[in-house]
Amino acid sequence: MNKKIDLHTHYLPKGYVAALKTHIAGDPDGWPTPEWQVGTTLNFMKQNGINYSVLSLSSPHINFNDKAETIRLAEESNKLGNDLTLKYPKQLGYLATLPFPYETESVTAVNKAFDQYHALGVTVPTNSRGTYFGSPTLNNVYQTLDDRHAIVAMHPNEPSALPKNVDTGLPTPLLGFFTDTTMTVMNLLKYRFFDRFPNIKLIIPHAGAFMAILTDRVAEYVESQYDTDIYKVMKHVYFDTAGSVLPRQLPALLTLADEDHVLYGSDIPYTPLDKSAKLQQKLSNTNALTDLQKQKIFHDNAAQLLEVNR
Repeated sequence: MNKKIDLHTHYLPKGYVAALKTHIAGDPDGWPTPEWQVGTTLNFMKQNGINYSVLSLSSPHINFNDKAETIRLAEESNKLGNDLTLKYPKQLGYLATLPFPYETESVTAVNKAFDQYHALGVTVPTNSRGTYFGSPTLNNVYQTLDDRHAIVAMHPNEPSALPKNVDTGLPTPLLGFFTDTTMTVMNLLKYRFFDRFPNIKLIIPHAGAFMAILTDRVAEYVESQYDTDIYKVMKHVYFDTAGSVLPRQLPALLTLADEDHVLYGSDIPYTPLDKSAKLQQKLSNTNALTDLQKQKIFHDNAAQLLEVNR
């Protein structure tokens, strides 16, 4: 592809890294916290033909059960994202972090991100301290985002409750992220989120987690219990390709999703740079996608979503 836009790539503010070390013994989510500086992203972009990257925070979410710290970390992350956007306007943008699950403070953060900073949208965790995205306690946040027709990228967190005596030893990103993403989508359906806030442009990560195989199974239930057509929802939302989505997951997703709503994501630096480069090549070379679909995924869909000509 001649041009590429990366919608799922991460940055690590110093305060966030320090908070991880303070609050979590060992590797957060069972996954090493990578080293990062802005050159990490810029060099990866140069080496892999990426013209523009949209930075966001990954997991764990910034709430370590201290409200003041959560608000401070959100502000620090958003200020850094804004500073990088101003310094590298043709190469970098960012999604603002919200201090979930604090509703009033999150509304304030949304307004500041758009009115004072230069955020392209926001990123939200699937859950923060057990409060799941879509839950009514955050209705004022959703309404604020809807009023602004905001891009909202969801990122998985560790599930708030884990089953006992079935620990497979897998790091959370390998299985727990898919579980929490899928549960969050079902939560959104339960509360008729997409009918109530139709202007939010929601990005579901990692090719929709389990939704490509779950949709048919739950469609009738969702229709009867939630008065919602899940197939319309799958066409309405956006998805990114972060992670290993071939040979099976992405083709299955494309039987349900709008192919104009699928976006490229590298997931660096949590996905090691060399592995992410190989995944990108696999996506570029696959016979499961047409050349037009590849063009859309790597660039055109994101350019239209961001309303930029990168």
